[in-house]
Amino acid sequence: MSQSTWKDQIKKKWGPHSHCPICGKAMPTDKQFCSQNCRDNYHGSQKKKKKKSRIQMLFMVGMMAVLFVFLFMFS
Repeated sequence: MSQSTWKDQIKKKWGPHSHCPICGKAMPTDKQFCSQNCRDNYHGSQKKKKKKSRIQMLFMVGMMAVLFVFLFMFS
């Protein structure tokens, strides 16, 4: 009689599954999200992150331009 590990016991009980990256619910492995609502939330948050990173990049480029202008004005 062999003892199975707790991971094997869980796999046996629940079967192959993955978890939704938004809400964490268990779902079949072939799906990326558990519902259309979670899919929409994910894509909305990705758009916000992309917009935020663009704004940060433009701010950094603007600050560097201002620093170069001051560097050459006062040297």
